[in-house]
Amino acid sequence: MTEEINEVEVTEEVEVTEEVEVKEDKNQGDWYIIQTYSNYEHKVKSSLENRIQTLKLTDKVFEILIPEEEVVEVKNNKKVEKVRKMYPGYIFVRMVFDSELWYVMKKVPGLSKFMGDATAPVPVRDEEMLKVLRQVGVKVQKFQVDFEVGDMVKIISGPFRGYNGPVKEINAEKGKIKSTILIFGRETPVEIGFDQIEKAAE
Repeated sequence: MTEEINEVEVTEEVEVTEEVEVKEDKNQGDWYIIQTYSNYEHKVKSSLENRIQTLKLTDKVFEILIPEEEVVEVKNNKKVEKVRKMYPGYIFVRMVFDSELWYVMKKVPGLSKFMGDATAPVPVRDEEMLKVLRQVGVKVQKFQVDFEVGDMVKIISGPFRGYNGPVKEINAEKGKIKSTILIFGRETPVEIGFDQIEKAAE
């Protein structure tokens, strides 16, 4: 007598992702979570991409991700492969958020809300987003640096070129440091990419 096989799901491969448009600088912006209406994830993603291109906002929005995975479902003794959303009802957007973007994105059909507080979206914490990226097989670039917290560095490019400041915090995953520099006699906190600094001469 053939044993009846109940419906089960076997997650054998986790390497399928939705195609996303990525700017060259993968360390720009922060990740935000957008909630959509049920089964509207791809429609919202498409609408967002169209508006970003039309309104020339590609310098603010860098990546739109719908995490998906390939699963094997067994039904009636047959294996069926399909792609399943890992976070149904949510999409992830990497962007430099401001009021203009908020106004544009809130008008996208199918977009329910940003995850955050009542007044503004809140970025996803780096360690939480890294888990999501690893789940979908995105390679996370790590950096090796020859300086540590407390070292003095010189900014060699960008708007703060020529300034020196101490390393306050190192984020190897994002390839950035936090420092403070003197502007008009006042200490000003800044976040700078590893490629924009060098160790200051002693």
